[in-house]
Amino acid sequence: MMKTIRGRHLATALMIGLLSLGVTSLSAADPLKAAFDPKDLSPDLHSILVQNIPIVYSDQGKGDPLIILPSYPFGTKFWAELAGRLSSSVRVIVVEPPGIRAPSSMGADYSSQHLLHIYRDFIKALGLKPVHLMGEGEGGALAVALGHHFPDLIGAVVSINGFESVNWTEGFGGTINLFKQSTAGGIGMLMSSGSLKYREKAPSREEIEKWLVPIQDEEQKKAVQDRFKAYTSDLQESYVLAMLPNFNRRLLLIGSENDQLLIEAEKYVKRTRSQIRQVTVEYQVVPKAGHFAFLDQPEKTAELIRTFLSNNPISSAAPRTN
Repeated sequence: MMKTIRGRHLATALMIGLLSLGVTSLSAADPLKAAFDPKDLSPDLHSILVQNIPIVYSDQGKGDPLIILPSYPFGTKFWAELAGRLSSSVRVIVVEPPGIRAPSSMGADYSSQHLLHIYRDFIKALGLKPVHLMGEGEGGALAVALGHHFPDLIGAVVSINGFESVNWTEGFGGTINLFKQSTAGGIGMLMSSGSLKYREKAPSREEIEKWLVPIQDEEQKKAVQDRFKAYTSDLQESYVLAMLPNFNRRLLLIGSENDQLLIEAEKYVKRTRSQIRQVTVEYQVVPKAGHFAFLDQPEKTAELIRTFLSNNPISSAAPRTN
């Protein structure tokens, strides 16, 4: 293994809105992006090869490791404020979505199954097993799926407004329609629907560019689109939902009082809790927060996560019994 060190999902419509940003478009004067070079990363980012795929991540804090799984195409800085607050009690590793910086390395496979194996090997490559996992939306669902497939690698799981119980035929079509409406004007529209903070004041151009993995050529744009096609197929097949009865990691579901992106969130939470019977599923709601609770109420969200992880240290992770 070669290691180089330097320094939700939401829906198909969401990605269309994100890709409509000027920073992702090409003009005749734009050169094609050069091959990925870890030396170009900012000092706060690291890179490691996993399955010959460069995985970029941030790493801060000490204590039990907590890996945050991304939603395409958000980068590590989308989680920066929450990660900073958590780093006083745990080691926080935020992963970039695989394949955006070097699309050819993915072999045209952006399925959830492929991503799960990439994340599995990433955990092993860092020598951290077991680890806690966390994600929002798509990332939350993948965290649950990792807990199902590779329980020996996983301690506890946190899903923030996650899609682990989404059934394509029961309500999620309405969510897709809302995403389409929300993203018609680009990411600014998404954030005004997904965050109370940015509903009051639109994010600046600088904030938007900071949040996203840099997308500079058509191959990168296609990579993000291919992930959404694959994820849509996974949702239609209830890929993660079918795993819930065999999931036996400690799980914290965090919802938002004012989530306008995940329609009928209470229904999905109820389904998750009814399907997972081997462990107790905790559920907490963040008041005065939209879908991206960690942007609207970072300290309240961090408090819930810190308490949950302190009550479920890595040392107490139980072996799989089924």
